[in-house]
Amino acid sequence: MSILFFAAFIEFKSLFAVLLFSVIPVVVQTNEGERFEGKLLGIEDATVSIAVGSEERKFAFDAVSSIEPVNEPSGGGPVWTVQLLNGSLIAAESVVSQGDNLQIQPRRQDSLELPMKQVRSIRFRRGSPETDPQWLGWIEQSQRADLLIIRREGDRLDPQKGLVTGLTDETVGFDLEGTAVNAPLDKLEGVIFSDSPMDSTANPILVVDQFGSQWRIAGIQADLDSGNLELNLGNGMTHQIPLDQLSAIRLSSGMIMLAGLTPAESTFSTIVESRINPDLLNAFFSASIEDSNHLKMYGGSRVEYRVEQGFTKLLGSVERHPESKSSGLVTIHIELDGEEKWKHVVEEGQASGFEIPIENARRLVIRVNDGGDGEVGDTLKVSRPRLIK
Repeated sequence: MSILFFAAFIEFKSLFAVLLFSVIPVVVQTNEGERFEGKLLGIEDATVSIAVGSEERKFAFDAVSSIEPVNEPSGGGPVWTVQLLNGSLIAAESVVSQGDNLQIQPRRQDSLELPMKQVRSIRFRRGSPETDPQWLGWIEQSQRADLLIIRREGDRLDPQKGLVTGLTDETVGFDLEGTAVNAPLDKLEGVIFSDSPMDSTANPILVVDQFGSQWRIAGIQADLDSGNLELNLGNGMTHQIPLDQLSAIRLSSGMIMLAGLTPAESTFSTIVESRINPDLLNAFFSASIEDSNHLKMYGGSRVEYRVEQGFTKLLGSVERHPESKSSGLVTIHIELDGEEKWKHVVEEGQASGFEIPIENARRLVIRVNDGGDGEVGDTLKVSRPRLIK
């Protein structure tokens, strides 16, 4: 067990002394995928004890992936979402600039001030199936300038390149090619900052609160006097959330790139019947790895992966491959346990992002098909597809 995890687990002993009185029915999920529901009995010698029926069960901390209250706290989250470079998502009621810093106000929590350079994006509206692929596509791409994303009629997003100069409760200050504008928030989808690639590794602990914030943290401890959890956000920053806002603590947080996994199956098939040996077609045209983190997929290719227990989301983006010479229709399909979860027509010159809940699925399939106009030149780049816990 790493020193970080050991320290976090020791701090959980104090944490559960509080939880023992505030949240008694809990669900314990083990690293092996077993799920136990019962009454929390106590913590002793780095173990959690629960009563399952008439039987007492004890679990070592390093064998547990998550502990959650049975009756999860309720409460709709604020509309705004602030995404940090470490992967944290903060549901915020307001964000204002203070020089080079941003002051973020989560609901019913202390405000948090951090450098703007540690923020990837601020989204002022809730996501939707129409706007998410566009928004997530820009998030996944490196940006040389700040993007001011305007919401147009018909759920169309229009990015403008420039420099964010400030934020108030009502406007975003923006330098657009030397022209200063104050863009009203009610006309915007959000802002995405430049020169701020997402961290390639996730912090090892994930704390989810009742308002939908997802705090990816380096460590955690309990303040018994105030009844708060103190979260170590890294870079010398901490933040506190009340215990009664806790929705889940996941101890085995992490990330795996699909390009680093061995597929369970990778095949290629053509619409027109061919006499070429299928093994030869698979060798040349099935999904391949590009630049260590990406997948290159031709129309007619299909790749399948086995998903280990504990992963919660699949993220990434897709775009036309630079070498593609065709502008014909091409679609990507993502399936979990045989059920299609995402289908998207990939447009020319536009990256589209995806964020798909895993929901305990064990089989993940990505397929690329032509749009009915032939598969010649239908080549896609699936950028940084990854599973996160």
